[in-house]
Amino acid sequence: MFFESKHSLSENEFKLWKCNHMSFPIHIHRSFEYFKQIHGSTEIWIENQKYILKSGEAVLVFPLQPHSYTCIENGNIQMSIFSPEMVSSFYKKNKSRIPVNNQFTCDLSENLEIDNIYHKKSVAYFICGEFENDRKYVERSDNLGDNLFVSLLIYADNHFRDQCLLRDAAIAVGYDYAYISKFFKRKAGMSFRQYVNCLRILESKQLLKTTSKSISEIGEMCGFSSTRAFGREFHDQTGSTPSDYKKVIHNNIL
Repeated sequence: MFFESKHSLSENEFKLWKCNHMSFPIHIHRSFEYFKQIHGSTEIWIENQKYILKSGEAVLVFPLQPHSYTCIENGNIQMSIFSPEMVSSFYKKNKSRIPVNNQFTCDLSENLEIDNIYHKKSVAYFICGEFENDRKYVERSDNLGDNLFVSLLIYADNHFRDQCLLRDAAIAVGYDYAYISKFFKRKAGMSFRQYVNCLRILESKQLLKTTSKSISEIGEMCGFSSTRAFGREFHDQTGSTPSDYKKVIHNNIL
């Protein structure tokens, strides 16, 4: 299983496309992934559950759910990948849960033209809205036992607002700190601390957009030890200060 960081640490990612077939080995990312079989058939594994999709059937993969695709019969497929921040209210509502069943039906047009951020968000929310009908969920565990990397990603996602040290994560998953440190960097392409700080900055951007809280309050809410540490990390990742970012956002409200 490999980690797709490009689909994990972008706040406004949205892609919608069509293809004739899809085969892709097991992978994981922090975005939602929509897959609809228009014609043909595909075998899909999501965590430990198998789906055979035929014409008109779809699945919605939740963030941090390992999944893979194997084409059975070529046809037409509609796919979309979008970041949790694109559907923030849906994501927050279900953040600690996963669906019992990822399969559903979705009457999304096959010939949409996506021109702006409003179109993107409306399509992403439409998919989530169609999925939500009569949906059942279960609470997601921090520790998935044999799936060590997924457990660490989930731990980071659940605890980045706190101190969220790798030593604490190592205890939570029951592995040696030194081993976990090397293991995570090899799998993610970055250190655990770097990944946690990326999550913190993503969250801080949402708070800067949607709340009137002060910079210091937002930094504290996102797990930074001081306003200075927050400002330094924000600038390193975005090239801007939190206050300048907030001014730009409020002058160009999405």
